[in-house]
Amino acid sequence: MANDIMNRRNDMMDAMNDWFGFPRNFFDDSEIENIMQSDVAENDKDYMVKIDMPGMDKNNINVSYKDGVLNVSGSRKSFKDTSDKDRNIIHKERSEGSISRSYRLPNVVATDIHAKYDNGILTITLPKQTAGNNGNSIQID
Repeated sequence: MANDIMNRRNDMMDAMNDWFGFPRNFFDDSEIENIMQSDVAENDKDYMVKIDMPGMDKNNINVSYKDGVLNVSGSRKSFKDTSDKDRNIIHKERSEGSISRSYRLPNVVATDIHAKYDNGILTITLPKQTAGNNGNSIQID
């Protein structure tokens, strides 16, 4: 499939983390990189990409397709709550930052790409074509 090469990096890093006993996000470049988990499905008519992007406003998510590559990026502000009236935070995992990911998905009708963001999940449908690719920005519903 189209994403075999990208998955090899993730598999290698997961294996290294397991082997050395590192935490899952030890090699991550971004504090929130681990939240951009995705599934890519393909049939004869289209590709469907589902990406977990919790805590993001859809206005802070960008989706584009050009030259056979789907690019998805997003950002979120920090959760600045470090204490409340009675307690101090002793463990914090929610953070701010930007994330991005690219998917090589060839032969797509760029003008017919549809994206929907619902309950923290971005779903992108990319209809296939037979020849040529062009680029455009995709509106998120």
